[in-house]
Amino acid sequence: MKYTNGFSINATGNECFISFLQTRPNGNEAKVTEEVEALVMSEQMARQLIVALSKVYQKVDSDRAAKKSVAANETTQFS
Repeated sequence: MKYTNGFSINATGNECFISFLQTRPNGNEAKVTEEVEALVMSEQMARQLIVALSKVYQKVDSDRAAKKSVAANETTQFS
């Protein structure tokens, strides 16, 4: 897995382009931002991803509110 600290999203036609960006220092010069990885998906898949992430973070928020300790190996799958 590559760690990133930003992303850009472009939607054109029926495709969605998600570019993961990493900004790092470049010596005495200004910071350099480079594309680390890019994903291309259909509009339908992008919309499904939005819904899935929303559900995941609803669960994370409710667990945090209940102060439930979640084990690192505990996973939940949404379809």
